[in-house]
Amino acid sequence: MTTKNTTITLPNNSRNVKRLLSSLLLFTFSLLSLGSCETDDSITDIQTNSPVFNLDLFEQNVINYVNAGGNTPVGWSYTISVNGQLNRSNAYGQARTSVDGALDFSLNKEINVASISKFYTAIAVMQLLEANNLTIEDKIAEWLPSSWPQGPGVSELRFKDLLTHRSGLESTNTNFNTTLGYQGLAVCIRTGAINSKNYRYRNVNFALFRVLIPSLWSAVDTTNAIDIENDINTQFMYLLYMQENIFDKLSLPLVGCVPEDSNIATLYYNVNAPSNTTTGEFYGSWNHIAGGGGYFMTPIEMAKVIAFFEHTEVLVTEDQRDVMKLHRIGMDRANPTNEIHGNYYGKNGSIGTSDDPTISKGVLTQMVMFPINGVDCTVVMNCQGVILNNNANLKQMIYEAYNDAWE
Repeated sequence: MTTKNTTITLPNNSRNVKRLLSSLLLFTFSLLSLGSCETDDSITDIQTNSPVFNLDLFEQNVINYVNAGGNTPVGWSYTISVNGQLNRSNAYGQARTSVDGALDFSLNKEINVASISKFYTAIAVMQLLEANNLTIEDKIAEWLPSSWPQGPGVSELRFKDLLTHRSGLESTNTNFNTTLGYQGLAVCIRTGAINSKNYRYRNVNFALFRVLIPSLWSAVDTTNAIDIENDINTQFMYLLYMQENIFDKLSLPLVGCVPEDSNIATLYYNVNAPSNTTTGEFYGSWNHIAGGGGYFMTPIEMAKVIAFFEHTEVLVTEDQRDVMKLHRIGMDRANPTNEIHGNYYGKNGSIGTSDDPTISKGVLTQMVMFPINGVDCTVVMNCQGVILNNNANLKQMIYEAYNDAWE
């Protein structure tokens, strides 16, 4: 690989520019040019005499099932698209409660999407593997910083192992600054893949791509070749690659891992806390720990990425998309019990201050694609502790809302 010993200073994100442009993004994804959106409220399954999907019922189910426990989220939204066209959407509640300077939540209000960021990182990895004539079966070792000692098993690690959380690397899903920062990643690689290759969800698997993506990019674009031994370089080039090769392609400006100004940023709560006395949690910059989490995006931006991923080849080719779905790369694992109308593909996200959802302040996010009839959905909420329909988690709730909309 060709590298240059260059240190790049991270620029300040211009959130004011993004806010001026954000109003332009609330449209029905007409750029997809996939034909007119479904105007009928029902979508017929491809099989003869099969049940009919009722889009209105799906939307109402989502709303009812979120509110089923009687403890409405502090702030939340949903989007529903059909064949890549935004078809239903709404936002409710507050991004900030009265104690924090009341501010309504909206479809153009940024929220930390948490681990849905892994889906975006996975798209970038698929692009760069193909650009380097590699596959997910290739080894990661030569793409790591040469200064990082490689512990047992690292030489045999494949990209697939990281992308499917089967690396066996030793790490925890806590202490993000320690475990997911540059030095934390180096320690993880030095310790090695000492655990079994069984599925074990670890944020470190995707945080490593904050270094691997710049390394892979340097090999195919010498104008962007950098010294990956430098933390600031890898942060900058990861974010730059993501912006230029994912978000810019969708006309989404200044998408990043830095929140809006602290006095207007979405804050994160627990639904059980009194809104007039309990302040919300503020998430600062995730630039230094990005890869597996940390993107701040609006619900409309989230829906647009799904639309272009699932219904075009702007982000990935059909073959790349098939590989991602086959191995659930950057996605939740399969749930055959609930996937009763073909395969469902999605990614969840959660950040909390505690393992106890009754007191934890945090965020919950979920995106789902239902390929059999081209329906995509996102639901996000800036709080934890919400009791959903049948006491389900957010993904299960969306699956139930979808399954219960077939008549």
